Amino acid sequence: MAEYAAWMFIHGKRLRRKLKEAGAISEDTAKTISELRLSSREIRTLERNIIIGKLKEITDAKGEKRYYVTQ
Repeated sequence: MAEYAAWMFIHGKRLRRKLKEAGAISEDTAKTISELRLSSREIRTLERNIIIGKLKEITDAKGEKRYYVTQ
């Protein structure tokens, strides 16, 4: 169980760094999954980080989901 928690922490931190480096730090600069070029593992990590409040998901005027770092 502790190994899984460590894995989640490490991959979550890497993903948040990737979003920050891409400039996804606010609603105005939020990016789509394709803009971020996320792998399937990163998409699962993204979903977990939304649940715990580390990332936010918004829907733009075109109906596309965009993501950005909150912390």
